Parts: sequence; structure tokens; C-alpha cells
Amino acid sequence: MVIYFDTETTGLYPGRIIQLSYVLDYGDEVKGKNFYFAVDYIDPAATAVHGITVESLKKLSGGKTFSDHEDEIFEDFSRARLIVAHNLNFDLGFMIAEFKYLDRIFRYNDGFDTMRYFTPIMKLKRNSSAAYKYPKLSELIEYAGVFPYDVNRFSKEVFGFYPESFHNAVFDTAAMFLAVKSLKADIDGLEDILSGEKSL
Repeated sequence: MVIYFDTETTGLYPGRIIQLSYVLDYGDEVKGKNFYFAVDYIDPAATAVHGITVESLKKLSGGKTFSDHEDEIFEDFSRARLIVAHNLNFDLGFMIAEFKYLDRIFRYNDGFDTMRYFTPIMKLKRNSSAAYKYPKLSELIEYAGVFPYDVNRFSKEVFGFYPESFHNAVFDTAAMFLAVKSLKADIDGLEDILSGEKSL
């Protein structure tokens, strides 16, 4: 099983996770899980990006925190053969921190970063450097031929609602999943990585 996931957070540095969404890809079946976690503070700069406030989060989370879901999340991620994220190190840092707050060690088997992997493939130019820039998720899905309509339709099927736009963890997870699925047949070695036939 492969997990594709994304987080929305209280700020740039751990920090707390306020939304965690993931797709569990079993090959012949996919399932989606989405959690909101109540917190006491969100950096205003973070709210400006994802639109979530402490007040709205109370309603979205039903007052539940990360610790209320820790066993389910821990079990899913530790069972996954591979976890996939766009800018994996960012999301991993927050996942590790959340479990550290609970005196637990976050465990996963292997990780795959779509942002870094697709950088030399997409070859997006930087303004002032010869090095290629990391693609934004919006640039990745455009490259993959995935449209917001596709993302919302998939989100409705798998998560049960339309997230509408980027910087909602459901939308970003669905977008990344569809982009990778769209590109895996066209990029040598990608399907082997996702199937476990090729090591990272």
C-alpha cells in the first residue's frame, strides 16, 4: 500500500498540523482519510494561505486534536510501503513533531518527494540561476494534464466533498495523486518506484 499525503499547519516550522489528508492506494482500490485538529494558535501568515482560523478549526475538528487520532494515523503510515508528498521534508517534519509531542516515534518505511523527483524532469528555469527550480504543485498538475475539475471530482469520490482549490490538504493530496498516476506510464522508472520494483 502507498500513502499520498499533505498537511496544513500552524506555520512554517513545527508547529502543529491542523489538517492531515491522505490517499491509501492499494493498487486495485483507493481510500481517502481527512482529519482536522483543534489548536490554540495559528500564525496569521498561515491563515492567509489556507484560510483556516482557530475558530473555524474548532467546528471542523469537532474539538478533537491529533492525539485523538494518533493510533489510526500511526498504524496507516507504518503499514505503508511508501509515503508520497510534494515537499516531503516539510510534511515529515510536522509528522515527526506531532508524534514527538506524544512521546512516540513516527515510523514509515520509505518516502518519495514529488517536488524533488520532478524538478529535473520538468526543467523549470529560475530567474537568476542555472539550476532548475522546484515545481509548485499547481505546475506539476498542469504538466501532468490534470485540471481542477478532475481534482474536485476525485476528491468528492474519495473524500466525500469538493475542496475547491489549492491549500486545502484534500485538494493538494488529490492533485498530487492524480498527477503521479497520469505521469507514471510516461516517465521511465516511476511506475517501478511506486510498485516497489525499483528502490529510491
